[in-house]
Amino acid sequence: MGLVFLLSYRNLLRQKRRNFFLGIGIGFGMMILVVANAFSHGMVEVLLNDIVANAFGHLVIQGNQGHSFFSMISDKERILAIVQDTIKTDELLYINENLGMFGRAVGNGEAGNIMVAGVTVEDQLVREEFFNNFFTLVTGNFEDYFSTEIEYPVIISAAKAKSLNVQLHDVIKMRLPMITGRIQAVKLTVIAIVNANNTFMDVVMFMDGQRVKELLGYHPWDSASLQIALKDPQRTAAYYAELLHARLKPNLISIIGQVGNQGGQLLAFQNNAQAKQLLKEKITMISGETEKAFSQSGVMVSHQLAQKLHLKPGEDFYYQYQTKYRGFHQEKLTLNAVYDSNTRLGGDIILLNEERVHPFYHQYLPADSNWNYITANNPLHGIMATEWKLLDRSRDSQALRKKYREERQLQTSQPKLDVLTMYEGASDILKLEGVLNSITMIVVLVLFFIILLGVVNTLRMTIKERTREIGTIRAIGMQRNDVRNLFMLETLFLTTISCLAGILLGMIAIKLLGTIEFDLNNAFSIILKNSRLYFKINPTALITSFLLILGMAALAAYFPARKAANLLAVEALRHYE
Repeated sequence: MGLVFLLSYRNLLRQKRRNFFLGIGIGFGMMILVVANAFSHGMVEVLLNDIVANAFGHLVIQGNQGHSFFSMISDKERILAIVQDTIKTDELLYINENLGMFGRAVGNGEAGNIMVAGVTVEDQLVREEFFNNFFTLVTGNFEDYFSTEIEYPVIISAAKAKSLNVQLHDVIKMRLPMITGRIQAVKLTVIAIVNANNTFMDVVMFMDGQRVKELLGYHPWDSASLQIALKDPQRTAAYYAELLHARLKPNLISIIGQVGNQGGQLLAFQNNAQAKQLLKEKITMISGETEKAFSQSGVMVSHQLAQKLHLKPGEDFYYQYQTKYRGFHQEKLTLNAVYDSNTRLGGDIILLNEERVHPFYHQYLPADSNWNYITANNPLHGIMATEWKLLDRSRDSQALRKKYREERQLQTSQPKLDVLTMYEGASDILKLEGVLNSITMIVVLVLFFIILLGVVNTLRMTIKERTREIGTIRAIGMQRNDVRNLFMLETLFLTTISCLAGILLGMIAIKLLGTIEFDLNNAFSIILKNSRLYFKINPTALITSFLLILGMAALAAYFPARKAANLLAVEALRHYE
């Protein structure tokens, strides 16, 4: 076999011109393949990691309070505790609140729409990484970002500063919507002007997250959606999303409180026809108006508790309880009906329609609850209302948008929680990667035809020119398999050398293209990183393409090589050109 290798290498050098031009074709194709593959992976990485991951998060817990279009989680500490208990410490980078608000900004004689993003970076190392990874400072001081002496300090891109005609320490006036529905006017002070590493960031001003929360009207215990950054999102994001979805299952609404000096528990029933019908079968109305009792503002009290409180339908009473964050809360209720029941609802129970409970329940979260009062195996469990609605997981962006459209059509004040990853929230970008990979495969197919035609034609001419040589080596004892391997190895040597040269040229081309700076303000600029094209070589894809091309070359060489091996020595020696 060693002799066959030596002969193959010698024969490759004998036909330099023909092999040179064929090698150029294969090498050029491989170079294009390397550049296209690195560009597609680099562009997707910019879109996913520099835009989607930072604007969206690797893993997101999205909260929504009733009809509000603002993202809101009313008990941040509880959700954070679940997240920290679920995700391993060594796989969690950080958890950040996704605080952002769009508004109309007015600078010095110029105006425009802009987004203010709230970013809290308390840790010194995270702070340095945040500033260094996202910005190149033009003028100003990043430390002023945390100054309590400056009124709402912001970092703004040079492009946006130019469009608003503002400079360092100038004031930008904005009108911003709050979660309460009010519009607030605010003055922002420019403390740093920067060049962002991606044009997407040019439309964003950055402010400390706690100040943004104040402007939007969030309480300290509230949160916008939670962005969770993972060390290895490709491996762990989907796994932890499923785990968190299971652990965020809501409990039944339960408030331990009292009316005057009499203790009682407040429960809520679901506001749908099926739940109401089943509830009617479990209770017996003693007095009051059934229709009003089951309406959206319905309030019912058990016969046992009504006797202790001397309450009658139509009378008002105050239910008070200790909240987690805001002291005692009193809720004024109007009794619609008194009922009796031999179920768990027959104790000292106040029963409300969930639409009556949700508006105050999440503003004044109860400190004491008895979530196990009605267990999951109790038939009443399916009738009772839960703290929030946990939305089903989405497959992709299209399913996510459809789900949110359907949820917006539901007339309910029940909060909602959703768990999603950037791969679902940004699946359209992943589809873009698929399109780019398809284009890369087309390049591979074009290269395949170059190899196929070149190799087949070259071998056909080589075999014709070397027919007498084939006859000679067959006459002195070389076996057919050795003859076939001889020609196939020549092709594989040529393909290997050409591909390696193409890979080297591709890397050089990537380096050169990556130095070109683009000054663009259109949609194309979103795929740039630091105003330059970004390439990322995927070793796995590169090795796969290389092996695929070698396989193509071997396939193309096999049939001509087999034809040469099958030549009879006598006929080959008689051959004349």
